[in-house]
Amino acid sequence: MAVYLLIILSLLIYFFNLGAFQVWQPNEAFYADASRRMLETKDFITPIYNGELRLQKPPLTYWLVSLGFYIFGVNEFVLRFFHALLGLGTGLLSGILAWLLTKNHKTTLLSFLVVVLSLQFFANAHYASPEVPLAFFIALTLTLWYSYYITKNTALLVFAFLSSSLGMLVKGPVAFVMPALIIFIFLLLEDRKEILNKKYYLLTPFALLLGLWWHIYQTLVNGSYFLNVFFSENFKRIYIGEEPIYFYLLDTLVSFLPYSVLFFPALLWAFSRRELKFVVVWSLSFFLVFSLIKQKIPVYVMPAYPAMAVITAHFLMEGPWERLKRFWAVFVCFLFSLVILLGVFYFDLAKGWALLSLVPPLILLFERKLAPLFGATVFYLFLLGAVLPYLEGHRHYRELGSFIRELDPKGELKTYQLGHFNHNLPFYAKRKIIRDQAPEKGSIVVFELGSFDRCTPLKTFELYKGSESRLFKFMLDTKRKKNFSQFGVCLYF
Repeated sequence: MAVYLLIILSLLIYFFNLGAFQVWQPNEAFYADASRRMLETKDFITPIYNGELRLQKPPLTYWLVSLGFYIFGVNEFVLRFFHALLGLGTGLLSGILAWLLTKNHKTTLLSFLVVVLSLQFFANAHYASPEVPLAFFIALTLTLWYSYYITKNTALLVFAFLSSSLGMLVKGPVAFVMPALIIFIFLLLEDRKEILNKKYYLLTPFALLLGLWWHIYQTLVNGSYFLNVFFSENFKRIYIGEEPIYFYLLDTLVSFLPYSVLFFPALLWAFSRRELKFVVVWSLSFFLVFSLIKQKIPVYVMPAYPAMAVITAHFLMEGPWERLKRFWAVFVCFLFSLVILLGVFYFDLAKGWALLSLVPPLILLFERKLAPLFGATVFYLFLLGAVLPYLEGHRHYRELGSFIRELDPKGELKTYQLGHFNHNLPFYAKRKIIRDQAPEKGSIVVFELGSFDRCTPLKTFELYKGSESRLFKFMLDTKRKKNFSQFGVCLYF
């Protein structure tokens, strides 16, 4: 009964306050503005952000956002709608995979929950970026392939290759290379004759053509500019970076909460379980490959989360070390309770929110194995219902954009921003914002006070000058009033 309640809660919380927060900057702003522009210009091939080419990523993420904008209208809820949906879809795929591997009903349900409620994954499912769509299509590719492997239904193999093509349209060749590597290693260990299956080699050219046609097109149209961007995005990261090789081992301790620590003993236990060999290979392939790459970002291993969830869920249901599981459940529940309490008093929130801190310890009394997931759910409710609304009181981008449109309803005046550039301003002002240039007369100028003395501000706005993508730092900066500045808006004539 408790697991079904958690599933219902996770479905609800994935859409709770999804559109209550303005576009996060810098990264989400690229997809918001470029997707809105796609609808306006009907050019769905070449993403343009703030009047500039944005070729760092293929167009499928933009298409998802544009489709939502077209169906439901342009707003923040729609901006993130398909990402939340694909996040839940990735959890569903993890559950399907768990059933194919273990035939354990409880492992199946728990695998879904471990994915959708893991900290890093939950955050990215509420944020327009390529990470969740990539994780979805890699999970779909590998789940379809494994289904083909055990049934020999060729249609499933064809759909697996089509899924990898869609993944390439999200984030490039990695969506083909990583599943291919995982399948190759698995077959090398399990069934070497299958490696010679002609169907793989017949379908590969078609999958690559369908997945890389956009890259070919941009090479023909934008030449060296696109090739430089492509090289930087796909190869330069391999050898430029300073993070240690054990970066993802440490990052997992936070990113894969609430079962982060348990994943490591679960992985050791999984080596002895033949039914988990495929997900062990899947998990280790991502950790090993991206640990060797010099530039390391937490989301790079997120496509391994479905496999990690199956391993962790099966360990919770059938694995040993009950004392460790019990200790971790108690620790995580009290950790979530403590964080909620500290958040209430640090940000001076309504004291009623502190009652949520009682939920995780109470759940421990009735449902120990699932208590960390209830703790995570309560924490996300607190984050979405209290902390982020607090931050919204310090984010004035929509108000600034509306004021610019009031000054120039037809969008005839050039608009500049001096002293700093807020990446979501083009979306809210619905125009190109010129930066790093001296303003021309007859324009609107948004300027950090003290940086431009040729006109008197009609109105001032307090704006954040850091990256909101580093949410924890942004939260601390908001409380300490750090990295905020006053910006004036004037008509420069």
